[in-house]
Amino acid sequence: IAAYGVMSTPALVVDGKVVSFGKVLKTDEVVDLLKKVRNV
Repeated sequence: IAAYGVMSTPALVVDGKVVSFGKVLKTDEVVDLLKKVRNV
């Protein structure tokens, strides 16, 4: 995570891109982020 320049955890990296950091995501928030990253 530090390699991506993120200094606060938790963090979520998808396909080499930081999509969230600094907060605990709910399941539906993770699903929404994954859909956005995957253009679904």
